[in-house]
Amino acid sequence: MLKRTTKIAGGLIVAMTALFFLADRPISELLGYFRASASTTVKAMEEEIPDVIHDEKTEAELSAARQQLVDRQVQLNLSQNQLKGLENEISTLRQSIDGRKDVLASAYPVLQNALDLQESQVMFVSTKFTLTDFQGEIDDLLALQDRDEHALNIKQQGYERLASSVADGEAALTEMKNRMLEVEQEFAVLKTRRDQARMESDTLDLVAGATNDRSSTSAHIGDSVDRLAGQVETLEARNAARRDVASVEQRVSTGRLTQSFNRLEALKKYAAAAKDQNLAEQTEPEHDTRQAENVKTKLSAKEVVIHIRGDQQPPTQDNE
Repeated sequence: MLKRTTKIAGGLIVAMTALFFLADRPISELLGYFRASASTTVKAMEEEIPDVIHDEKTEAELSAARQQLVDRQVQLNLSQNQLKGLENEISTLRQSIDGRKDVLASAYPVLQNALDLQESQVMFVSTKFTLTDFQGEIDDLLALQDRDEHALNIKQQGYERLASSVADGEAALTEMKNRMLEVEQEFAVLKTRRDQARMESDTLDLVAGATNDRSSTSAHIGDSVDRLAGQVETLEARNAARRDVASVEQRVSTGRLTQSFNRLEALKKYAAAAKDQNLAEQTEPEHDTRQAENVKTKLSAKEVVIHIRGDQQPPTQDNE
């Protein structure tokens, strides 16, 4: 598979190159297209890479930058140590030069006196020298003094240049540290803001989804409630219609008027029994009067039943 892909890519490159030559276009333009296509491809690939990989890449770059900062700090520390060593060398050399200056200054009047008096012996610092040896010693001291002064001048210039470089290095390193700290803080803050923005986006998606679900659920519930209300209304209307077209027998057996009459009849029995018990000790004529009243009440009840049932003829004594 890899060989086939390589062959296809190579064929395309050769075909494009040949096409550019046939079109009499410069090869630099073809290279420009290759670079542009490569850059576009790389950008597309970078956009497809997960954020975790980009974060790890940035952290690796920050780690490499920190390591470079450490290396430069080490170099700066070494330069500072060299500067301190050069300071010690300059101090020691300056002390030697200053001490030799005192010796030469003290030897001048002694040599001058010996030359003026043409003495062959010279006494210097409790030490006897011949004039020739004394002059040789002075010549060596003068040569050593010139050499040390020249070396001191070179070391002094080198020290000044090194001190300037160290100061510049410290300033640059301080700026790098500050910039590094800013970049790290910005990276951490941006990661936190990105995580918070993602959480906020998820929350907004949740709210939007809940709102949509609630709207759809409310709509479905509303449809169900409306459907139930329609069913109830239809059933109630059907029951009302059935009651309106019911037969006479159904109306008598189930009507409210019949129920009221039956209720009164049931209560009347108990009322009559209580009244009979109260009038048990009365006289016979009174008993006859009570029976007549009962007969009259029964006749009235029969008439009510007849009217309810729709009969036309009133009840007689025989029917009772």
